[in-house]
Order: sequence, then structure tokens, then C-alpha cells
Amino acid sequence: MIDGWAIRIVWLRYFAIYRKDIRFGLTTTFVEPILYLLSFGYGLGTMVGAIEVDGIALTYRQFIFAGIAAQTLLFQGFFEAAYGSFVRMYYQRIYQAMAMTPITLSEVLWGELLWDATKGTIAATAVLLIGAVTGDFRPLGALAALPVAFLCAFLFGALGLLAAAVSASIDEISYPQFLFIFPMFLFCGVFFPLSQLPDWLQTAVWALPLTPVVSLLRSLTLGTPVYWRAVPILATWLVGTVWYARRRMLLRLVK
Repeated sequence: MIDGWAIRIVWLRYFAIYRKDIRFGLTTTFVEPILYLLSFGYGLGTMVGAIEVDGIALTYRQFIFAGIAAQTLLFQGFFEAAYGSFVRMYYQRIYQAMAMTPITLSEVLWGELLWDATKGTIAATAVLLIGAVTGDFRPLGALAALPVAFLCAFLFGALGLLAAAVSASIDEISYPQFLFIFPMFLFCGVFFPLSQLPDWLQTAVWALPLTPVVSLLRSLTLGTPVYWRAVPILATWLVGTVWYARRRMLLRLVK
């Protein structure tokens, strides 16, 4: 039986480490979206001007910044879990050490995923806050996006955990990174409307998890129409990935 207290202890351990370098963590968290805003929003945005997305007129800065919020969840969740969990499992052997206490490996992995989701949500909150302050996002919509952001960060953290579980070395994490994560970043609507893609490619990218994340965040923050198919797609990816990632990591740890 899973003990919520044990999971909380694992999460608090990660938070205590994060708090030691919180100035560095918060600085890098805010600097990245600001750089994206300046380069894409103000730089490229002045060239593109206004665009129409599903009948809604938006500035390109609004459009790209909502995509950056989704991309932040993808990168923060995946990379924190993929490289962080591999280091903790293989080099530092922290998972094994915690499992020597009354905390089980299953609880350790739940704590890991919750922390990965937390860190991704912190980063996305910075993007949503900046978007609300600059007037690009609806404030209430940005607030409503936070629970969605947490679930999405949880999903991408599970993808990272799965990558760590199936990789024989830390270098092999580059395979899912370049063959799955970066293609999603490029084709799932972060930089341009999906309507610009051929029909067959639109169908393909809607099967990927980042597309429904981008769609839902834009609907909440910018008021674009809601594509309800995003909900079951995202739920399927979330449940399936979390289950499989935990299963593969447990199999690797108990060898």
C-alpha cells in the first residue's frame, strides 16, 4: 500500500536541495522565457504582426508566448526527470539508499515524479506570470492554467523517467531527446498554427502529447476555441506513460 507520508518525505528532500540554490534556480527559470519573449515575441513578432488562429485575432507575441509556456513544461519536466533520475539511480544510487529506509521504491518513484512535475510547474508559472504582467495572457486564464500545467509537467516527467529507465548509459538519453522531444517542440504548434501543416501531418502531430498541451494552454490564456479531443489524448498519454515509466524503472531497480 502506497504511503502518502513517505512520498511527501521524498518530495521534501528534493525541495530542500532546490532551496539551497533557489536564487540560481529562479534566475534561470525567469531568464529563459524572457529571452524567448524578446527574441520571438518582440523580434520575430514585429515582422509577422497579427495572425488569426481559429477565428481569433492574436499578436504573434501572444501566440508564441503561449507556446513557450507549453514548451517550458516539456523541457523542464523531461530533462529534470531523464537526466536527474538517471544520475540519482545510476551514479549517486539515491533511489537504492532511500529504499533501505521504510520508504519503498514505488513511493520513491512517486515522489520523483511529483517533484519533476513541481519543478516544471514552477517554470511554467514564471512564463504565465510574465505573460499576464505584459498583458499577453488573460490573468484568470493564466491562473486556471496552473493545474493543467501541473498535470502536463507530470506527463513529461514520466516521459523523462521512462527515458532514464530504458537507457543503458546517460548518453543514450539523447535518442528520445532528439527523435521524440525536439520533433514535438518543432512541429506541435509552438511556433506556428497547425493549419499551416499538410492534413496528414496535422493528424500525426495531434497524436503527440505536446499538441493537446499547447492547445489547452492557448484556450485558457488567450481564449481560442477549445479542441475537446485534446482532453482524452492528454489523459491517455498521462495514464499510459506514468504506468509504463514506473514499471520499467522498478524492473531496472530490482535487478
